[in-house]
Amino acid sequence: MATMKKYWKPFAEWATASRHSVLQRARLKLTGLYVGIIAVILVAFSVTLYYALAKNVRNNLEGNFSSEQTQELVITKTTDELQTSIFFIDALVLLVLGGFSYFLAGKTLKPIQHAMEQQKQFTADASHELRTPLAVIRTNLEVALREKEWNNEKGRMRIAGAINEVQSMTKLTEDLLTLSKLESGETTRSFLKINVAKLVEEVVTKMQGIATERNVQLSIERSDTAWMYGEAGALERLIMNIISNALHFTPANGYVRVAVYTHDGKIMIRVHDTGIGIAKEDLPHVYERLYRADKAREQGGGTGLGLAIAQEIAHTHHGAIHIESEPGKGTLVIITFPAVM
Repeated sequence: MATMKKYWKPFAEWATASRHSVLQRARLKLTGLYVGIIAVILVAFSVTLYYALAKNVRNNLEGNFSSEQTQELVITKTTDELQTSIFFIDALVLLVLGGFSYFLAGKTLKPIQHAMEQQKQFTADASHELRTPLAVIRTNLEVALREKEWNNEKGRMRIAGAINEVQSMTKLTEDLLTLSKLESGETTRSFLKINVAKLVEEVVTKMQGIATERNVQLSIERSDTAWMYGEAGALERLIMNIISNALHFTPANGYVRVAVYTHDGKIMIRVHDTGIGIAKEDLPHVYERLYRADKAREQGGGTGLGLAIAQEIAHTHHGAIHIESEPGKGTLVIITFPAVM
C-alpha cells in the first residue's frame, strides 16, 4: 500500500498540473493523435500479418497428421499462439511508440512554449514599465488637488512632472508599435543605394550635443564610402539607438568611438565605449523586449526596446549585430551589412 502511494502521488500531481496547463493538455492531445495513427497502422498491419501467417501455417500442416482432429487441434493451437504473440508484440510496440510520441509532441510544442513564456514575460515587463509613470502622474495630481493654497511654482512642477511621465509612456508605446510593425513586416520598405559611412557621420554629428552634455568624448573614423541597399530612416534609427545606449551608460570623461569601413564584402560599423559594461549572464537577453540589466535599470532612461528595434532593422537589411562586453570594461558593438559596389 505504501509503495502504491509512493508512485500514485507524483502521478496525481502530474495529472492535476496537466488539467491547468494549456500546453500540457495540448501535448497530451497531440500524443493521443500520434498514438491513434500508430494504432490504426499497427492493427491493419497485424491483421494482415496474422491472416497471412495463419494461412501459411494451415497450408504447411495440412496432411502431416494421421487424424484430422489432431491436425485441426495443432493448427488451432499454433494460430492461437501466433495471435497471442502478435498481440503482445503490438502492445509493446504501441507502448514504446506512445512514449516516443509524448517526447515528440513535447519537441513539437517547445517553440510555442518558448513564445508563450516570452509573451508572459513581456506582459509582466510592460505592466511594470507602465505602472511607475502612472503612479507618478497620479501622485502629482492627487497632491495638487489636496493643496489648499495653490502655488503657481509648485503647480507648474507637478504638471511638468506629469507631462514628463506622459512623454515617457508615449515613447514606450511608440517603440512598441515600431517593434510590432518590424516583426510583422508591416513597414513599407523602399531600399535605395546608401553611403552608410556618410549616414553614420551625420548621426554622430547630431548626437555631439548629448555627448557634450554628458561630458563624453564622441568621435568617428570612417572610410570615404561604404555603400549598401537600405532604408535611410530605419538605418539612422538603428545607429542612433546603438550610439545612444553607449552614451547613456558611459560615465563622464569616458569615450565612445565609432568606426565605419568595408572588409571582405561587408560593411562593418563598430561602436566602442568605456561604459559600465554588461554582465555575461545578461548578454544573451539584451535583444529581448523591455529587458534591461539591473545596473541599467538603476540608472534609468530608455524604454528597454532600443536593441530589440535595432536587431529587427538589422535583420530586415540582411545584417547582424554582435556585442562583446565586460562589466567595468566597456562594450563593443559590431554591426555588419552586405556591401555593394
